[in-house]
Amino acid sequence: MNIKKVTIIGLGLIGGSWGLALKRTCPEIIITGVDLDKNSLNQGLELGVIDNISTSLAKGVKDADVVIISTLASSVIKVINEIIPFLKKGAIVTDTASTKQNIVEGIKKSLPDDIFYIGGHPMAGSEKQGVLGADPYLLENAVYVLAKESNTNKEALNSLVSLITKVGSKVLFLKAAEHDQKVAAISHLPHLVAAVLMNTVGTLENQKSGFFQLAAGGFRDVTRIADSHPLMWKDIFMENKGMVLSLIETFRKSLDEAENAIINENENNLLEYLSSAKKWREEVPQSSKGLLPVIFDVVVTVPDEPGKIGSLANILGQENINIMDIEILRVREGGGEVLRFGFRTEDEAKRAVKVMNQEGYLARARI
Repeated sequence: MNIKKVTIIGLGLIGGSWGLALKRTCPEIIITGVDLDKNSLNQGLELGVIDNISTSLAKGVKDADVVIISTLASSVIKVINEIIPFLKKGAIVTDTASTKQNIVEGIKKSLPDDIFYIGGHPMAGSEKQGVLGADPYLLENAVYVLAKESNTNKEALNSLVSLITKVGSKVLFLKAAEHDQKVAAISHLPHLVAAVLMNTVGTLENQKSGFFQLAAGGFRDVTRIADSHPLMWKDIFMENKGMVLSLIETFRKSLDEAENAIINENENNLLEYLSSAKKWREEVPQSSKGLLPVIFDVVVTVPDEPGKIGSLANILGQENINIMDIEILRVREGGGEVLRFGFRTEDEAKRAVKVMNQEGYLARARI
């Protein structure tokens, strides 16, 4: 299929990033944005995310070759059913929701033979929200899961794969149920654990303040994903309820195992438990792009003097090295400050280390 027109329904972070990615790689494609929020639509126009806007699903999907639904997972089936009468024959409908099984099962009876639905899930994200947080490179090098079922139309699938690869994503085919189980394990459960940890320490902070004052890089790293859109995550947990509950039970058993080792003062079991976790952690790919962007960290010690941090940032800027994130890890009285700089690519991080060391700073890549 020669894709000429794409409609994006839901102009948030992912929908907006899809628009910018298409503008960057396929500028000939005409993009229509559909959203109930007129502010988001107008912002999308101003940012160059879309060419046309509509608050009407019927008008927005007219003549679209591909429709990308980027709404809450619980809304996808409703949106598909509403747009079916207005889609042209041969149109491809996909979504970006992080759950797939409910959607695949929910539209089986209503989908005509000449309209092709292929569930999608870009494994990319950001702490930013809304179309203002859209990034033309958010999808680049990200794993993009497509729910390939036995009845998936091959021609439609090939066309969608071609579009996804043009924006730089890496397609991975999974059955809907397998997808839901895996994202529940590597995304949904970790988010819930981060929320539990934040609420646990938050309760302690309410009872007796001072806990957050001691929170350093490790605590921030573990809980970073808790700082995400609550409404979206409530929706995800409910849509993937079965898989999430199953994994909570597995997690609870694993936590019980660690607790019992501590209660019984069984040091061998505890050591084995922690060693096993370390071993599994080493198996996790370091450079893959997941639901939150990979940041390549560099740790550097700078003198505790006014202007030193700004000076270092200027030096990196002069070398065209873009800083994604910066954090003061600790301040040593009389011994300077330890900073963490985050970079988008490993190459930028290596260049930053080289530049910093040449300038007399003690810098190293953080593994």
